Amino acid sequence: MSKKENIYSLYQKQIKDKDTSVDTFIQRTLCMTSKMFDYTGLPDSIPPVEMEKILQQTGSVGIAKVNQSLYALSGTKGGESDAYYRPTKYIVANPWLKLDKEFSIDTDIVVIENTPYGDSLLPIIGKYAVLNTDAMITLNLASILNRITMLISASDDKTKQSAELFLQKILDGDFSVIGENAFFKGVNMQNPPTQGTQQITQLIELIQYYKASLLNDIGLNANYNMKRERLNTQEVSMNVDVLLPYVDAMLQQRVDGIKRVNEMFGTDISVTLGSSWKMEHENYLSLLSDTESMHSHTTTEDMTETEENADSEDSEENADSEENADSEDSEDSEDSEDSEENKDKDKEDENK
Repeated sequence: MSKKENIYSLYQKQIKDKDTSVDTFIQRTLCMTSKMFDYTGLPDSIPPVEMEKILQQTGSVGIAKVNQSLYALSGTKGGESDAYYRPTKYIVANPWLKLDKEFSIDTDIVVIENTPYGDSLLPIIGKYAVLNTDAMITLNLASILNRITMLISASDDKTKQSAELFLQKILDGDFSVIGENAFFKGVNMQNPPTQGTQQITQLIELIQYYKASLLNDIGLNANYNMKRERLNTQEVSMNVDVLLPYVDAMLQQRVDGIKRVNEMFGTDISVTLGSSWKMEHENYLSLLSDTESMHSHTTTEDMTETEENADSEDSEENADSEENADSEDSEDSEDSEDSEENKDKDKEDENK
């Protein structure tokens, strides 16, 4: 472990050995998801981390009393199915507890499911572990090939040795002198296509997309947008509503299971979301509240504008009616004046 080449060859397995890379990726992700839920009131015989390990890796866990203490037990569901084809037995084999027993579900053991379908997180995490491993191998290969800025070919062994000596001295930081003219005639240099930088950028974006998709699948908001510019608030929060249903289903299974444990064994255990999942849920509720208040404010403004428009229309109609009445009165007065003038003219004509 003290030699440099041993350290490189040891950790090189994280890249080139696919099984090692996948196993490390899964363990790291499970370490993150172990903080997904917070438990209070669990007895000392049930560490929350161990309980979540069983749940997330096997899909279910059995809570039963063994030797007067509650334990989280890993087992296999079986027995005769009920009306909904759910198993009625839970078979446990635990060497340390010297336990080999078939429990009756909801009679002497409570089985808590990880999801409504009783599946683990391994299919989701394992899928992205494989994708990430292949992408990392390709990125490592592309970065190594990017070192090759030129290709040198030699026509004979003597020229090949001279070229290798020249490159080695340049690599060591020494100046090198070519002493034979035949070197220039026997050596050919070719420049490979310059696409390495673009390919590396695309691979980095692909790896970022895989990681963001994994985090989104397990309920965390991660940026998968490949824009080079800044992201606005709407783009960042646009996929928040699709993050929570899966985690909410996991939480509901635990809440229901813990409720049955409390009823069967007289405990006072509770479970809530923890770590970043709790903050994500609170942010969603805050965003939902802001959206509703904005919607109600917009509706109020629309109603106010409608009332103002109606009032303005009524005032315009009243003004028009008053103008019409005034014009009619003026016309009547003009007609009366005309009739009086005509009468005066008729009287003058009679007197003449």
